[in-house]
Formats: sequence, C-alpha cells, structure tokens
Amino acid sequence: MSTSASPATADLITGLLVDRFDVDPAAVRPDARMTELLVDSLMVVEMAITLKDELRVDATEDELRDLTFAEFAARVDERRLDRRCAG
Repeated sequence: MSTSASPATADLITGLLVDRFDVDPAAVRPDARMTELLVDSLMVVEMAITLKDELRVDATEDELRDLTFAEFAARVDERRLDRRCAG
C-alpha cells in the first residue's frame, strides 16, 4: 500500500476538512492523525458520509480514527483510482 496520495486527492480532503469541519489548514499535515483533525465521533461519521457523497468513496470510521492524514489520503486516492479504472 502506498502512503502517498495524489495532490488532487490530498487537496480535496484538505478542502473538506477546512470548509466543512472548520479544521485549521495549518493542522492538516501528513503526520497528523485523523483523530486530531476530526476531534469527536460525530465529525468522524460526518466525514465518512461526506466522502461517500462528494467523492463516491467509502471510508470506514476505523480508518478515520486510526490513520494519519497521509495514510488516509493514500487510501482514498487508491479507491478513487480503482473506481475510475472500473468504469
């Protein structure tokens, strides 16, 4: 598994964090834990729903709790690529 997302995917996720969840842009760093950015369980659930609605990508609550921003963005990037390749 890659830990590097395309700039477009990382930018999209950053935009969601900043615009929808009022996360400070300076806090969105590759090594930031997603739980540092999404500070409560409601934000985690809302982010999973937002990713499904906006990017048509499934993300589990466990991923949003356990991964760093870079790791999470790489997973989302892989799923976006898989979706494009499938069709």
